[in-house]
Amino acid sequence: MKRSDHASWIVAALMVANGLWSTWCVHASLTGLSALAATRTTHTNLGRVAAARDIVVVVPMLHEADRASDCVDHWCKLLGDQPDLRLCMVTTERERHERPTGPHSWDTVTATASFRRAAADQRAQILHYPRVNRTYGEQLGWALDQLTTRDPAPEYLYVANIDSRLSPHGCAEIIELAGTSVEVAQQSSVFFGNLSELSPAATAEAFYQSRWTFEHEVFRYLAGSGHVRWLPDWLRSIWYQHAVGHGLLIATTAYQQLGGLPHPRYGLEDAALGVAVRACGLRIHPFATLECADAPRSVRELQRQRCTWIRGPLCSIEYARTRRGRIIAAQGTYGGIKWAFGIPAQALALAVLGPRQRAVAAAGWAIALYGPLIRMLTGLPALEFPSDYRPRRRQIATAAALYPLAALSCWAGGIRGLVSLVRDLLTGRAPIQHRTRETE
Repeated sequence: MKRSDHASWIVAALMVANGLWSTWCVHASLTGLSALAATRTTHTNLGRVAAARDIVVVVPMLHEADRASDCVDHWCKLLGDQPDLRLCMVTTERERHERPTGPHSWDTVTATASFRRAAADQRAQILHYPRVNRTYGEQLGWALDQLTTRDPAPEYLYVANIDSRLSPHGCAEIIELAGTSVEVAQQSSVFFGNLSELSPAATAEAFYQSRWTFEHEVFRYLAGSGHVRWLPDWLRSIWYQHAVGHGLLIATTAYQQLGGLPHPRYGLEDAALGVAVRACGLRIHPFATLECADAPRSVRELQRQRCTWIRGPLCSIEYARTRRGRIIAAQGTYGGIKWAFGIPAQALALAVLGPRQRAVAAAGWAIALYGPLIRMLTGLPALEFPSDYRPRRRQIATAAALYPLAALSCWAGGIRGLVSLVRDLLTGRAPIQHRTRETE
């Protein structure tokens, strides 16, 4: 066999191995979450969970007047069953700067009856960022700093998005984890909150992003926090984990130890926070429950989202301050490069391989594309997230049919983000984080 044939078979075998690994990661995430759920005391007997902790749920908003009321009602209902929780809505002066005549998020929040009742009971408040923030992290970090420097400061902070939806079980787990004195924990998302409003292509994107949650995000939390048993301790200690700007539970003491929320010039504050957490020896523990978020409704929303998200891993080297941090950040950088160049590399391989190797490589590509999706779909019924948003058969069939387009669309958004990042680096211009969702 010629040396070129050996190389071709190696490439084909690597594509098969990549498909099997991706599918196994989803399987490990599902079984890991099930194992965590089995240890919960409130899973089958839900009631008030008393942890004697002061926990503030922080929800940043930017031009959310059209749905702020629904968010407030959702959280105030959850607060009614859990006395440990308080609510803090965070608005920003950027709204008035970009839309002087409104409507503004703070007007909607203060006009909502459930918020007024909670505020009267000293269980809800608004913090208003007084400047025009360029990024989400500036607004959120300012609010967290305000809360953690108070006397007395809350013991825990839980960050939610305006579209974050938790089941009562998911809300109860916040208090449960705080009761165990966990330092950092992350609740991951499935993106099924608005499936009924989506086009067929957007539906496929919602499933594609949800699959990514299990294949990458949840698996990282399980591996880095010691739940993947076969990994040696030294490897667990340097396994890359990223924090997320919603679903994050962090102890005030841990937040202060980290020096607050990072403010990278070109990257994202959540990815930077994940590197900082790992670099100082802390672990991000996974929630057993999931929150339910919205998926982008249009091509423009999707491209803006992916264009922003790819900055997180690609800028990982910006977050590293120690040798340990550089090792962790390098894994994030690899993830960003794989996102940007994975599809072109696989297409090139399929184009240059011989017929037999191409057939094997194509099988590996198909496994990598559909294996994780199929495994996720078989595991969804056993997972805990708001039951009103569980996907229907028609939506699943639509997503499966258009799934390859979703992968291409995600890659295209990443390439756009890479180009934008290179431009900002060459010009030295600090980027402004555009809002993903379009309401016009």
